[in-house]
Amino acid sequence: MICQNCGSQIDLNAKFCPKCGNATAMSDSNNVGKITVIREKKVLGFAIPFEAYVDNTFLGKLPNDSTVSCSVPFGIHEVKIVSTGKDLIEKIEISASQTTCEIHIVPKMGLVAAVPHIKEIKYN
Repeated sequence: MICQNCGSQIDLNAKFCPKCGNATAMSDSNNVGKITVIREKKVLGFAIPFEAYVDNTFLGKLPNDSTVSCSVPFGIHEVKIVSTGKDLIEKIEISASQTTCEIHIVPKMGLVAAVPHIKEIKYN
């Protein structure tokens, strides 16, 4: 996340900028939503791990049949799934009318690599 006051890169969950002390959108719980990435269970590509990032913040590894999630301020966020093949990048908007987002992914197998594929995106 970028500080709106000084432009510094700050942690996704930071309530205040460590450089200038400005409050972030995360300091107001009324303007916070949630992004969840779900890797569905598949037999093909099960051994190839994916990594999940939101706004360049590492959320965790996504082995077969796993989930990672994070709280985010309202706005547009970049979700990136990194794999042995081509990375998947998706823009997700979290707002008062869409406070949560679930991204369901599955691996698509190539000759030597697995590529993450979005099966479904659900907003609530």
